[in-house]
This record gives sequence, structure tokens and C-alpha cells, in this order.
Amino acid sequence: MLRLCVIALALCACDQAPAGSFEPTSCTRIADIPPNYEIAYGAAMQGLFDDYATNGGSAGCVDCHFAPPPQPSGGLDLSLGVSWGHLVGVPSAADPSQVYVVPGRPEQSLLFLKVNCDEPGVGARMPFNGYGGGLLPEQQALIYDWIANGALPGTSTTVFRDGFEIRGFVP
Repeated sequence: MLRLCVIALALCACDQAPAGSFEPTSCTRIADIPPNYEIAYGAAMQGLFDDYATNGGSAGCVDCHFAPPPQPSGGLDLSLGVSWGHLVGVPSAADPSQVYVVPGRPEQSLLFLKVNCDEPGVGARMPFNGYGGGLLPEQQALIYDWIANGALPGTSTTVFRDGFEIRGFVP
């Protein structure tokens, strides 16, 4: 029941107008990357948070965004088992007018802005200073697709909202 309440609260955030009046800049073009229609949160999204490196090494968001004392980097814990609840419908610690993930609205979701644009409007592009080689455009598109598909905690298999074909921001 609690999970349904959290999902309902997160979905309510979709109707909010984007907070702030900034335009992200220097964004990676992902429009030509084929969309992912079925995304399993644990394997795909948590997998990126745990290890996104494609250069044979190991680097993940959780290298900085985990909860040892005093707190995770930026106040955001992306550890296994807690990441979804810390992202979906949750205001940013750096700017509470921005929500990390607005289900169905990647262009209004700070998570997507932070991984896709050099100037996301709040803080710097992630991973910080290209840590671990940064995220590939395909990985950025996966985050976009997950959010566009409702940012579900399980497997997303729903139909994308109208206008999905135009992904990302114009560089």
C-alpha cells in the first residue's frame, strides 16, 4: 500500500509546470538512438547507478552517491534498494524547486538534465568531471526512456507519451 501511495504522489508531480526558468545548454543529442520500450529498473537503471563504465573498468554513480556518514554526494543516495525512492517525485537537495524524476517528463527531470547537459541549471553535469569516462549517449537515452515510460520501480512496458520520438534537447 505504501508503494502505491509513493507512486501516486510521484505521478502527481507530472502535472506540475517545470520549476525555474532555465534552458539547459550543451546537451548530448540522443534523438537518433533507438528507444528502449521495456526497461527493468533493477537491471537497467540500478545497473547504471552501480557500474556504467564501458572501458573495461568500474565506475558507478554509487561511487559518490551512497550513504556513508555524513551524507551522500549532493544529498542523493543511489544505492541498491533505496535509489528509486530517492529519485521519483523527490525535490533536489541543491534546489528544491527541481524534482529529480518527474514520471513521463524527462525534460523536466533533473536526473536527465544532469546526465545529458553540460549546464543543467542546477550544479554540474554528471558524472562529475567525466568520472569513469562519463555516460555514453545510449546510456543517457536509457535514462530518458525510463523516465518517459513512467519511471516505474519494476519493468516498464507501457506505451510512451505523445511526442516521444523527439528525445532530448537540441544541442
